Amino acid sequence: MKRKIWWQIPGTLPISKKISLQSQHGPVGKNWWTIRFVSVLEDYGENGRLSRGKHCARNGFGNNIRFGPGEVSMGILCTGSSARPVGLLFPRFSTEVWETIIDTITHDAALTGSLITGEFSRDLVDTLEKKEIFLIPDHYRSVRAFCHCSDDQNPCIHVAAAWYFLAEVLDEDPWMLFLLHGMTREEVMKRVQDFRNLVFHPVPGSDTKEGTEQEAGIPKVGDPQGFFSCIDTGETLYQVPERNVSPILLLGPAPYRLGGKNLGERIEGLYPAMSAYAESVLFGIKQNPVNQKISENCSFEGK
Repeated sequence: MKRKIWWQIPGTLPISKKISLQSQHGPVGKNWWTIRFVSVLEDYGENGRLSRGKHCARNGFGNNIRFGPGEVSMGILCTGSSARPVGLLFPRFSTEVWETIIDTITHDAALTGSLITGEFSRDLVDTLEKKEIFLIPDHYRSVRAFCHCSDDQNPCIHVAAAWYFLAEVLDEDPWMLFLLHGMTREEVMKRVQDFRNLVFHPVPGSDTKEGTEQEAGIPKVGDPQGFFSCIDTGETLYQVPERNVSPILLLGPAPYRLGGKNLGERIEGLYPAMSAYAESVLFGIKQNPVNQKISENCSFEGK
C-alpha cells in the first residue's frame, strides 16, 4: 500500500505532525531526479555535517512543513525540546523564463504528454537545461538557506536535514519542482493548453500560424495533435483524398522517444518497408503454382 502523503497541498496551513525520513539506511532518494537533487547538496556540503544532518532527519523530526511558490520552511529538531526554523528559498523564474518553458512544452508533444499524464520526464529537465533553465538546481548556492543555529557553516546540520526531507517530498511528487520555481503543475498545464489552443486554433484573421503539422507539410485534418497529447480537440479526423501521407503523421508527434527520435517518426519510417513486404507477399502468392491452382478452383466453383 502506498504511503499516505504527509505534506499538505500548497497554500494550506502547515502541519504540526512530527515526521522522519522513510529512508533509514543508505542514500536518500529513490528516483533519478531525487538522486540528482540530493547530489547538489552532497557535492557541496561538508561530509561530517551532512552525515549528522541525515542522522538528524532519521532520528529527530521535522514539523510545520510549509510550501509556497519559491520557498519551503519547516522546523527541524535534532536535540533538545524545540525545533529550529529552517527556510529554503529557490530562484523564482521570471515571466520571460516561464514563457520559454511554456513555449518549449507546447511545441513538443512528448513533453506535453508527460505534463498531462503526470509522468515526470528526463527529457523535460534536459531540454530546459539546454536553454539554461534548471528545474533541479545546478548548484547548492543557487538556493538561499536560512537557519539561526550557532553553526556558521552552510549547510548546517538543520539545513541538510531539511534538504533530505524535501528530497523525499520530490520522490513522491517531482512536479513540486515547478512550485519551487513559482508555479504549480496545474498552472503550467493550463497555460500550455491555452497556448496550444492559440497556436492550433488561431483566431480568424490573426497573424498566428496554424499548427505545426502544416509547417511539416501534413494536410490539415481537423486537429490530430490531441491523439498523442491526450488533449480533446473536439474534432474528428477524416480521410484526405489524393494525398500520399503516412497515417501516423496525421496523429501528430508521439509523447515518447526511441533511439533519440520521436516514436511517430520511427513508425513512419517503417511504412515503405511494410508496403514493400506486403507487395512481395502478394506477388509470391500470385506466383506460387499451388496457390494459383487453388485460386482457379475457387473461381471455377464460384461460377
